Amino acid sequence: MKKSILLVLLVAFLATAVCISGCLGNDTPDTPETPTEFGANLVTIDPVPAGFELLAVRNVTADAEIRAISEELAGYSAAYLYNDSAADGVYLYAFQANNSSAAAGFVQAMIDAHNAAYPGTGNVTTVKINGHDATLLTSMTQGSGGGEKNELVWATQDILVVVNGPADYEQIKAIATASKL
Repeated sequence: MKKSILLVLLVAFLATAVCISGCLGNDTPDTPETPTEFGANLVTIDPVPAGFELLAVRNVTADAEIRAISEELAGYSAAYLYNDSAADGVYLYAFQANNSSAAAGFVQAMIDAHNAAYPGTGNVTTVKINGHDATLLTSMTQGSGGGEKNELVWATQDILVVVNGPADYEQIKAIATASKL
């Protein structure tokens, strides 16, 4: 009888220790997870959201791709096409900065450049993307195909993330969310 009581107490103690240690329960971290290895895998989404197709992934530099950045940040770009329509292309960029404050500084530089190009329009808003505060920059394009252009930008650790293209906001948000950045 004493052995069975000791065995039951031992099992109860071990079960309590396992639960307290975190081995059981919610494995979702409170902060967004970012891949630690910087590479083309950051912009390659698998599986892609419904209706999208990955066209290409390439090496890029921020100064050649992003109008507000003059520094040569190395990075990657992926082009996604929505429903076979070139008018609905979405581009996902990831650039590596020296550190997290530099990445945040590039986000601010993009906001400042946008505000300078479109003063007083109030078209800069904050949205949540994968647990991050992302900035949505909205502008109107001119010409026969004129319409709204959306650009999402945020920093995660030392990575500057930019998602843009001639697609509507929901399509850009779908790629941004699927990126897990």
